[in-house]
Amino acid sequence: MMDLPLSFFAVAAIMVFLTGVSKSGLAAGFGALSVPMLSLFIHPAMAAGILLPLLVGIDSTNLWNYRHHAQRRILIMLIPGAMVGIALGALTFGKIDPSWVRLLVGCIALWFAGAYYLSPILPKIGGIIPLKYGVLFAIVSGFTSHLAHAGAPPVRAFLLNQRLQKSEYVGTMGFLFAWINLMKLPPYLYFGQITWQTGYVSMLLAPMIPLGVFIGLKVHKSLPQELFIKIAYFLLTFAGLKLIYDGITQVM
Repeated sequence: MMDLPLSFFAVAAIMVFLTGVSKSGLAAGFGALSVPMLSLFIHPAMAAGILLPLLVGIDSTNLWNYRHHAQRRILIMLIPGAMVGIALGALTFGKIDPSWVRLLVGCIALWFAGAYYLSPILPKIGGIIPLKYGVLFAIVSGFTSHLAHAGAPPVRAFLLNQRLQKSEYVGTMGFLFAWINLMKLPPYLYFGQITWQTGYVSMLLAPMIPLGVFIGLKVHKSLPQELFIKIAYFLLTFAGLKLIYDGITQVM
């Protein structure tokens, strides 16, 4: 770990900064991009192990900044589902090819993005999903988060569909993924993805968290609701295309 080149730390610092900006401002973490970027230098499992404590740090700031906006009625449905999904992911770790998981999640993301873009033409496909089905999205999110570091798109699609205000959306995502990332810590420790060495690297990158969160909050406050939703759906589309690309290239 101490032989990591300076280029690794430059790329990692940028990714942590962007993750802080996106998670605190738009509820759109760069997990689907951060792990592949760091995997240019180290094994993907180690990259995920370095990033997870940093994600927990970013999530902890969201717990405070959006404490009055998180929707408890939705979280009551999502958190138990996420716990089930993470447990399933831990039980099937190493048995399911993450490439197929990424491909599936990418297709889900594009489906909901497509429903948004086509809703002016085909209004019926843009209806609000009943809240009770949120638990299913959370199960998929917890499962894919553990196996393929792609947990955000399923829940992001569900919450965007619920037509929340921008702070409600970011706050609910923030609280949910604070739980998800905390619940991922024991399996990561058990499987050796987090060690003293990865923890040391995480500590070196931690100063980028407050800078990213500060900029993210400024961005969030300055965005009108309509523009926020458009950006959120654009990021959902980008995440879906990226996951499909990763899934196809790795399967082939």
